Amino acid sequence: MTADGQKWADGLFIFALDPDGRHVGTYFGEDRVVPLDDQESIQNAGKDDFRAAYWTDGVVAGVTKAAELINRPWYASPALIGAGVVTGVAGVGTWIGIVAVRANRREKFARELARGDQHLTAVTMDFDTTELSARTLPAESSFAQRLEQRFHDFSGRYYSCVEEQARLKAFTTRERSRSDAPAQATAFADEAAEMDFVDDAIVNAAALLTRAATWEKAWAAQVEPVREDVQAISTLTADPSAAKLPTTQALDSFRVEAQTEIESLGAGLREQTIAPEAALEALERIRNDLSRFLRDHSRALIEIYANSNREREAMEAAMAQERRTVRPRSGVILDTVYGPGQFWNPIAFNYGYSAGVQKVDSAREAATSSSSFSSGSVSTGYGSSGGSFSGSGSSSSF
Repeated sequence: MTADGQKWADGLFIFALDPDGRHVGTYFGEDRVVPLDDQESIQNAGKDDFRAAYWTDGVVAGVTKAAELINRPWYASPALIGAGVVTGVAGVGTWIGIVAVRANRREKFARELARGDQHLTAVTMDFDTTELSARTLPAESSFAQRLEQRFHDFSGRYYSCVEEQARLKAFTTRERSRSDAPAQATAFADEAAEMDFVDDAIVNAAALLTRAATWEKAWAAQVEPVREDVQAISTLTADPSAAKLPTTQALDSFRVEAQTEIESLGAGLREQTIAPEAALEALERIRNDLSRFLRDHSRALIEIYANSNREREAMEAAMAQERRTVRPRSGVILDTVYGPGQFWNPIAFNYGYSAGVQKVDSAREAATSSSSFSSGSVSTGYGSSGGSFSGSGSSSSF
């Protein structure tokens, strides 16, 4: 800190991570501060890793991005926090400095390669079953038609993936240390995972739509995620500050109705009073309705919290970003035919709203801070003693 204890010292850069509270912060000495957009880029650089609980990887990604934007090599900055981890108290979180970047790249490469190996092994083991299931999909089913589109050139993609696996496994230690190596391994892993999602969904669809011996297991794979999403509505309606909102009451009513319908669908399938195609259509309607109710609720909450169009836009963007990052669940037909972003759920809603609030709070503090820079630096109490520290920086949720 500076001599008066009110600002970060010159030359200092701090990357702060709170895994429990799901916050990340960036704080700068007065001669190192960057614009707010750049601070957001630094924080965003590690969020994919943070969401997957790869804490060190996320920090390295953020610090590496910061080094680029601050325009000073990290190894030439003696004031940067040294290697190591210090666990804070009272919610301050974990403070991590620079680590061995090349070693981290090799670790991430190995982990992503192993993830891809796991998915590709599953695809290989199920390859014959997947092809057989694809041939037995009912031609009249709209879900089957869309799955067949996803299955197009599955064999070609599979053999390309096998070749990519062999190429990556042959990487030397030096090649695995390159800056682009983890990204290549991640791309391989993502492709293998996507194929694994597709083949599981095809097998489930064939079993359910033809009422094969395993249809109940296939139905459970479809309905359980929807049941969980509907039950999670209670995390939103339990908030006392939003209890009187019409959208809160609408969500609560929908929760009860949807839970009843979900159980009715299962009973109808067992008694054969509803066709599997119709049951899937009902699940799609429930998920679309939930997404619509959440959209209305987000607008109501944003209207309460935001004081300007700029703040509204910032919160809407944060929530939209979180919705786009909802990952598909393996074997779920609807997730597979539509992909990320089609449906919203309360968990992603909570993360998105929290991120939106963080953006607005940071902008408000920037506007009132005595140490605000014309370049767009932000002041925040996150990670400071008593919440009154006025050094330049910002934080956001992940």
